[in-house]
Amino acid sequence: MTRNIFSITSLLYFLVFLPLSGFSQEADALKKENQLLKEQLKRMDELEIRLAELEGDKDKLQNKRPPAGIGDTIPSEMLDIPNSDLRESHQILTGSELVADNFPASWPMFGSEYRMKIGGRVKLDMLYDFNGTSDRNQFLMSQIPINGSPEEANRGYFNMFVRESRFSIDMRRVTAGKVPLNIFIEGDFWASTNNANYRLRHAYIVVGNFIFGQTWTTTSIMESIPNIIDFAAGDALYGGRAAQIKYQKRINDKWKWAAGIEMMDYIGIDNAFNQPGSASLGLPAIGGRLDYSWKTGMLALGVNLAQMRWDGGDSLYTTASQIAMVIGGRQYVGKDFFTFNVALGKGSGDNIMALTGSNSNAILTPDGELETMPAIAVLLGYVHKWNDRFTTNASVAYTTLDPSEYRAPESMKAAAIGHINLIYQATERLYAGIEYMWGERMNKNSDFGRANRVQAMVKFDF
Repeated sequence: MTRNIFSITSLLYFLVFLPLSGFSQEADALKKENQLLKEQLKRMDELEIRLAELEGDKDKLQNKRPPAGIGDTIPSEMLDIPNSDLRESHQILTGSELVADNFPASWPMFGSEYRMKIGGRVKLDMLYDFNGTSDRNQFLMSQIPINGSPEEANRGYFNMFVRESRFSIDMRRVTAGKVPLNIFIEGDFWASTNNANYRLRHAYIVVGNFIFGQTWTTTSIMESIPNIIDFAAGDALYGGRAAQIKYQKRINDKWKWAAGIEMMDYIGIDNAFNQPGSASLGLPAIGGRLDYSWKTGMLALGVNLAQMRWDGGDSLYTTASQIAMVIGGRQYVGKDFFTFNVALGKGSGDNIMALTGSNSNAILTPDGELETMPAIAVLLGYVHKWNDRFTTNASVAYTTLDPSEYRAPESMKAAAIGHINLIYQATERLYAGIEYMWGERMNKNSDFGRANRVQAMVKFDF
C-alpha cells in the first residue's frame, strides 16, 4: 500500500508539479527577457532623442518625448527662453533643473556616469569709433571723452579683434538615485590686447543645489539683458562674476530662490587724501535672490549686503556697510520682448559695471571715517523679431552716482548709453550683425562729453 502511494505521488509529481515547475521557470525567463527588451527599447528611444537633439530635428523630438506626467519636476508651463534671445546663453542649473535639462550636443563619457559637452563661440568684431573713446574694444561710460579735456582731441579709429571668442567644458552626472553633479569651466581672451591670453570667466562645481566656484553673482540678473553686440552691453548692469558658495533651488514651476556668500573683488574705497592703510574685507558679501516666472515672462528680486573696511593699523581703522537692491526681468509679447534691470544702493557703486574699479563705494574723509555714496543703475531693452532670420535689439542704460563733497571734480557723476542693432541668423549657429551706439557723460563738476561708435560682428556659437 505504501509502495502504491509512493508510486502515485511520483506519478503526480512527474505529470503535474514537474511541468508546472518548468512552466514557472520558463515564465520567469520570459519575464526577464521582456524586461530586458523594454529596457533596450527605452534605451533606443533615448538614443533617438539624443540624435534628434544633435541634428536639431524638433519634429522628431516632439514625437519621441513622452507627455509630461504628474510627477514631472519641471512643468512645460515654465518660461523657456531660447538661447538666441540671451546675451549670455549659458544658464547655471542646479538640482531638479539640472536633471530635467536635455543637455543637447553632449556625449557619454564611456566607462563613467558622466556626459560632456564642449561649447563656446568664435566672434569677430569690427568697429569704427567716431570720437576716439579710450577703450578700443568696448563702449564704456567712463571712457567717453569730456569736452575741454586732452582726450577730446582724440581722432576716430578702426579696430578689429576676436577677444570675445570663448571656449567651455561642461560635464554632468544626473544618474537616478544619485546627487546631480556638474563641472563647468569657461574662458575668453579679453585679458590681453594681442588676443593671446586666456582669461577665466567661469569655473564652478554644482553638487545638488549647491554651487562652489566662480560664476555670476547672486544679484546678476542676466535674463534682463537684450542681445547687444558691444561687449559692455550698456555698462549699467549690477553684478559681475565672483568666487562664491551659493545655494540655488527651484521650489516649483513658478518660484526659485538663491542665497550665497561671495568674494568682493572691488572694495571700492576712494582714499582722496592719501591716508595710510588699505581697503580690505573682514567678511564675505552676502547675496539673496527670488525669481518668479510665468509662461511669457519672469521677474527677479535680488539683495546684496557687505561690509567694507579701511585698515590703517592702530592709527586708522574704520568700517561701513554696503546695501543694494536689484529688480530685473523680461516680458514676451508674441515673439517680441521687453527687458529691464534697476539697481538702487548705497556703498555699492563699484558693483555697477559702469563704475567698477573707480572706487565709488565710499570715500575716506579727512577725519578718518568712511562715507558711503548712493548709486542708481537702469537698463531697459526691447527686442523685435522681423522674421525668422532678422532681429533688432535696442537698449538704453543709465548710471548715476551721488558723489561725496570730497570726490574729485573730474570723476563721473552720471552717464547714459544707447544701442540699436540688426542681427541676421544665417543658420542655427551662425550670426552676423551691425550696431550703432551713442553715449553721454557728465562729471561732478558738470563737464560734459559725447561719443558715437558703429560695430559689426560675425559669430559662430558651438
